[in-house]
Amino acid sequence: MEYTGSKYIGEYVDGRMEGKAKYILPTETVYVGEMKDGMFHGEGTLYYPNGSQYDAVWENGLAIKVWLNSPIWTHLEKSPRAGMIVETASITRSRG
Repeated sequence: MEYTGSKYIGEYVDGRMEGKAKYILPTETVYVGEMKDGMFHGEGTLYYPNGSQYDAVWENGLAIKVWLNSPIWTHLEKSPRAGMIVETASITRSRG
């Protein structure tokens, strides 16, 4: 599926992106991980074109546990940076 320049390769449940997936953004950033109801949810990694990566546990589109090349956060912590990444990266179709 391609939507607004993004490409989704993965499972669907009731027409929504859900399950194991690969999501390629127009910026060539790639998310590989779990989706639920069209959002990043569960373990997943954002891979950036410059070679860096953002490993996280996601909940309803927000990173709640994050590793940047090594586990620097070992407890659940809301991340404003992660929220910004998700706002720009998690594009889902509306139900209507």
